[in-house]
Amino acid sequence: MKIGTQSQMKKIDACFLEKMSIIELVDKASEALLEEVKEYDSFFICAGCGNNGADAYALAAKLHELQKKVLIYGVKGKRSEACAYYYKKCQDALLIEEDLDVFKRKASSLSVGVDGLFGFGLHSNPTGIYADLIQFLNACDQKILAIDLPSGLNCDSGIPYENCVKADMTLTFFAMKLGFLNPAPNAYTQEIRVLSLDGCIPEEESLCESVNSISFEKKSYDGHKGKYGKAVLFCGSDMYQGAALLSTKACVYSGCGITALSSTPRVEDLASLYVPEAIHFSRHELWKTANYDALLIGCGLAEDEQLLSYILKETSLPLVLDASALNMLAKNLSLLENQQRPILLTPHAGEFQRLCPDAKDLNEAAIEFARKYHVILILKGPHTLITDGNRHYRNMSGNGAMATGGSGDVLSGILVSFLAQHMDPMKAAISAVYLHGMIGDQLAQSQHTVLPSQLIERIPQAMKELENV
Repeated sequence: MKIGTQSQMKKIDACFLEKMSIIELVDKASEALLEEVKEYDSFFICAGCGNNGADAYALAAKLHELQKKVLIYGVKGKRSEACAYYYKKCQDALLIEEDLDVFKRKASSLSVGVDGLFGFGLHSNPTGIYADLIQFLNACDQKILAIDLPSGLNCDSGIPYENCVKADMTLTFFAMKLGFLNPAPNAYTQEIRVLSLDGCIPEEESLCESVNSISFEKKSYDGHKGKYGKAVLFCGSDMYQGAALLSTKACVYSGCGITALSSTPRVEDLASLYVPEAIHFSRHELWKTANYDALLIGCGLAEDEQLLSYILKETSLPLVLDASALNMLAKNLSLLENQQRPILLTPHAGEFQRLCPDAKDLNEAAIEFARKYHVILILKGPHTLITDGNRHYRNMSGNGAMATGGSGDVLSGILVSFLAQHMDPMKAAISAVYLHGMIGDQLAQSQHTVLPSQLIERIPQAMKELENV
């Protein structure tokens, strides 16, 4: 399943408009809509002044050609080029009712209502005549169809504004809108159908692919600890002891052959009890990192810019950066330049805003950041974004019950474990994020809150469930 944000959908439109006119694009959109609605006999349509309105007018003209009964109320105002073009067609066919009260009265005898007021570009609550039309549509007993998305629904968050159409069916183009993944708009979108346009193929790199499943290879007959990689974790401090313990245990439990923790003496003593399978790694012997397969720095670590600089400048192993490492990196992004190894960054929204303080659209900024610095960026949150700047994925597992301190530390431990086991970096990112969320979903079925320590305990079982699926 393809998933698109508002900015991604704008890019897709721009790509098409390099190959065809807006009139032609709207014509193709209305053809796709027609296939979905031509089973009905009569329609009342509310059309806005933009290209969503253009889709509605073009659809009305095609329905009229099929001898369907059509009545339109068009919002008055400056119309877009395509909207003005198709409005004229409907006006010439005498399909438009100028008097709103008359329109509402006549609509009561028609079978299907169509919302063509706003598309994905809406940024605020609809007011005035738009609010009136939305309230009218919501009060109708007939089936209501929304073009692209219900007017009044935020494309990216899925949160409805105060005035939002409650559609019975949403006919959206090219991809599921990111906001549709939020359960909140279910009452507004109802059934969603994703329509393709004849001869129009979206640029694949412009959309996100959903991650709905993963699989793991069964442990081999001749496997041994050396075969499953060695990871070093530079994590923890006397103030944040738990972060190091959680990430270390997650690394062990997700199959890493040898897991070494480098932390303060107090944290290492605790680790000997909490995760006895792990060994310790001395900061005085950093050169020995060359004998390992992957590194993690950051979870609960006190700020140590000298250590971060050493790891980025003097080592070449696959690397995961999290928490304090990201905050230190934000002060000196030049450390990411000229890196020749896989680097995975795992910021939540706040951490990413420190990396990109001028970012207005976090999703687009994350994609651009990953492309610029040649890293894999995991922007944590609902339906976590995973991108290397060219390929983009949305994770479909996980839930709000996992929003507990330490959950991200568990994810980082799984990530470095998979890198140490020589998994392809993008596959490691996708697999770790999905596995983490899947376990959270399982636990949330019977718990209000999912604890990070519980996530870890279920990792081996969950990986077994996903063996060679």
